[in-house]
Amino acid sequence: MSIEQDIFEKVQADFPPDAVAGVLAQLEAASSTPRIQRCIVHAARGHPWYFAYLCRHTKTDYRDVIMAAEYVLSDVRLYDFTRPFGSARIDDPYAPISKQH
Repeated sequence: MSIEQDIFEKVQADFPPDAVAGVLAQLEAASSTPRIQRCIVHAARGHPWYFAYLCRHTKTDYRDVIMAAEYVLSDVRLYDFTRPFGSARIDDPYAPISKQH
């Protein structure tokens, strides 16, 4: 599998133990990009139907999945899932982009 450790741990935390293998397989089939995988897992928040929807929707327009996970009010970015879950939160979402990292 090409799932990064933080994503694997978040899936284990959010989904029932008997669903983890299937969730990981579905996630890997949906995208090989860690950012998109993190966005799917974060936005789904353990809800199987929304997780499945996001996995399917990734194939249509992955940008909608990013918006669902990283942004609020369509223009305020709260997370940067190019980074692992533990460091993805943007402390000051209104700061200039250069100061967010």
